[in-house]
Amino acid sequence: MNLRIALIMMQKNETILLDPWLRYHEAIIPAQSIFVYDNGSSDPQTLRTLKDAECRRVNINRQHMQLQDYLARGTIFAEHINYLDRENPHDFYFPIDCDEFLACKVNGHLSCSRDELDRSLIDLIGNDKVLTIPSKFVNNPYRPNQYSEIHRCKKCFFAQGACQSLVDGFHAGTSKAGSVEKETGITYIEFHYKPYHEHHRLSKQKIEYLLPNPTRKTLAKYAKSQRSNYHAAAALLESEYTYLHSFKNQHATLSDLSLLNRLEELNIDTSKFFSDSNANSLNFQAKILAKHIYLKLIDLAADLIAPLRAIAGRAKRLIRL
Repeated sequence: MNLRIALIMMQKNETILLDPWLRYHEAIIPAQSIFVYDNGSSDPQTLRTLKDAECRRVNINRQHMQLQDYLARGTIFAEHINYLDRENPHDFYFPIDCDEFLACKVNGHLSCSRDELDRSLIDLIGNDKVLTIPSKFVNNPYRPNQYSEIHRCKKCFFAQGACQSLVDGFHAGTSKAGSVEKETGITYIEFHYKPYHEHHRLSKQKIEYLLPNPTRKTLAKYAKSQRSNYHAAAALLESEYTYLHSFKNQHATLSDLSLLNRLEELNIDTSKFFSDSNANSLNFQAKILAKHIYLKLIDLAADLIAPLRAIAGRAKRLIRL
């Protein structure tokens, strides 16, 4: 028996991941149960992907295209889940991001099988608690099939009739029965880390909502704030050299072929998910190291100039006196 599962996602200009995300989930969930909120995409390829998906009967919502809509995703999605409960009830509702591919853990391994997904959910039908995804598997853009399991970023989903509220990011919520949680065997494979220039582009898109015309100084301050998308500010400060070397010695929790094999079965080109082999050449390493040193010198100069400007300002005021 296939359970009725609804996916609800908001995206903007996810050029690389949107089509694979749609095709992967459409293979296990009917298109009519996938709800995509477009937050103002302008990229031509993304717009074509959305139009094609709409022709396949994926639900595309273009009524929430402003910054405040992105920041209010939790509220918007909770309202949508309650609407579906009244008008088109599903057994489960998953708020999810465009870089997250729904899966489950079976005997310590990842599974992208719809049958396994149903088996993981069957005993949760009608559960009135906040259902949680306790961990995720995050990709390495330089090592295909290598993932690190992260336990500090749980996410919520709901069974039919249970949803009361969601926070932005879907890391917490309340059900009609309160805030009591029920941990599940559901997980997701997250392609948060793209090739450097794509990762940088999307980070810039996210932070421009909050910091128009950001400087390295304002980015550094925001990155320490722990406010919405602070991680995007940190990403914009990161050189390609630092980005590459942050993964070089990263310990992989799991090596698993499930997702990429499934995408290949669906004739999806996954090469754009990863940096090319040129990243290991000495010439490339020297080039990005030079850029890294240049950025460090800019930051150092800014740190030195700021106190000198303050001293000059005080001296100027004294002279006026």
